[in-house]
Amino acid sequence: MDFETTTCISLTHLDILTANALQFNMPLHSFIARMLVFAAKKEKGKAKPFKGIAYRKRDRENPWKRVHLYLEYREYEYLLDIKKLWKMSVALAIVFCIENVLDEFVTFLNNLFEEERKGNTDNYLKYEFNRSYIFEYDTKEGYPSNKPHLYKPTKLCISSR
Repeated sequence: MDFETTTCISLTHLDILTANALQFNMPLHSFIARMLVFAAKKEKGKAKPFKGIAYRKRDRENPWKRVHLYLEYREYEYLLDIKKLWKMSVALAIVFCIENVLDEFVTFLNNLFEEERKGNTDNYLKYEFNRSYIFEYDTKEGYPSNKPHLYKPTKLCISSR
């Protein structure tokens, strides 16, 4: 682990994330980081050029808890890119993923572990689970288009740093 950062998660969302992380026997910080990477690779969030970063609204009915995230360098860089492209704080990105991506991510993990139980293993990680990525903006007359393209690397150009 190269980086440690903190974020605040509502108690309700923390219970949901903890239950799902325990289901797959993963540490909470790994589950959150992998879910965010999965969401970015599936292009669930939209890029918002020329806007400021949005933050989560406080809710007195649902208090927050500080959570430590232990991230590798690549995961930390990925979180920074998500923050810059989606124009939302990490806490808001986590809320976005819980509301829009969590079910699909859990299904993906279930399928991944089921394949492994059947003995169908592969030396290459699934694209949604590895951490190789490229974000690229199109430009029209000097202005970025509304949607970045996330190109899937082929097996030959996946690099491990």
